[in-house]
Amino acid sequence: MSTRLDLALRELADAAADTSTFGDPDTSATVLTVHRLAGRVRRRRAARGAGTAAVAASVAGAAALVVPQLTQDVTPAGDPDADPGACRSAVTRIPSGPKDELGVELGYQSVSPPRIDTAAAGQDLGTWQGSSADLVVSISQIPEAGVGATRLRLMLTEEGVVVGAAQELMSVTPTTTGEVLRTQLGDTVASAADPPEVYPLEETPGRWWQTAETSTGALRVAQNTTLGFTACDGSGQLPPGTYQLYATTVDAVGIARGAAGPWDLEIVQDDPTRHQLPDGFPDEVPLVDGRLVAAHRHGAGWAAEIVSPGQDRAAVATGLLAEAARDADDTGTSARSALSPPYDALSSGAPVALPGWSVRAIASQTPGGELSVVYVLMPQG
Repeated sequence: MSTRLDLALRELADAAADTSTFGDPDTSATVLTVHRLAGRVRRRRAARGAGTAAVAASVAGAAALVVPQLTQDVTPAGDPDADPGACRSAVTRIPSGPKDELGVELGYQSVSPPRIDTAAAGQDLGTWQGSSADLVVSISQIPEAGVGATRLRLMLTEEGVVVGAAQELMSVTPTTTGEVLRTQLGDTVASAADPPEVYPLEETPGRWWQTAETSTGALRVAQNTTLGFTACDGSGQLPPGTYQLYATTVDAVGIARGAAGPWDLEIVQDDPTRHQLPDGFPDEVPLVDGRLVAAHRHGAGWAAEIVSPGQDRAAVATGLLAEAARDADDTGTSARSALSPPYDALSSGAPVALPGWSVRAIASQTPGGELSVVYVLMPQG
């Protein structure tokens, strides 16, 4: 048998429990373009057998912002009483005039440094199996209109209607990339005046600065943020599917202004699958949802590889292991038996302790490029 599983196991042995080099591949308009939105609406409706619709555009002056208009048939069917940018509102209602320009670059935690881009660059925001996405954001411009943008709001939409959202406090006073590099990232060579400007999110215990790159290789400084997948109408988790993410700002009096996007983001099922495993594979070790590639003895223990599409696949796999450890009668006293983000077992090489087994889950990929999780099980007394 010759699979990436064998290569991953050799890598683990060579690294002596260091983090595996197998990880996510580098996969990665700022103003709402209604042409793209209309296209998505038409494609979704056509796929559901509801036919097609026409789009008409009008131009509002040579120097003014061009905002194509939709026919009634393809206009997002949001709640007309909802405030712009609020739950169930249509994204087309967010003010996006000349003084409402918003500059946002988004990416997700995968490789280091992460890649971030504007929506116009065509980068999506990945596939996620868990209850949230670990995103990376850099804000270079906020609207001039309104009473000061004080919050960044990320909106998950379906057919142009807001179905989920999260927001973060942000500073209205920009800093520079150079200043962040010097004061936050220890780059003594950087000049405090080095552009571009960036508007920081509120500092919290779980937030940090990091460097990022655009698709053209330009250096950015960015911060991490989490986007949950809970429906904003209180109905629970958003169902699996492809959503479009937009960013907007909310000013001091609660009015949303400016729109950047859309970026595609996919949510997939994360229900554990009952895999056809070899005789003797420990039943008490839960495996992530996906297609089993291989499972075999590995020295005194076991190894397995499962194709699983999420950028958060290792975190989801580790979460399942931690949950099983908490539920087991014999979890021991190690704090690493119950992990929480950022899942230090993934960076330090520490396994999750289950009854009789020490289990590690590593993000990897198959020789064909499919994203996967490699499990390494070693017996413990």
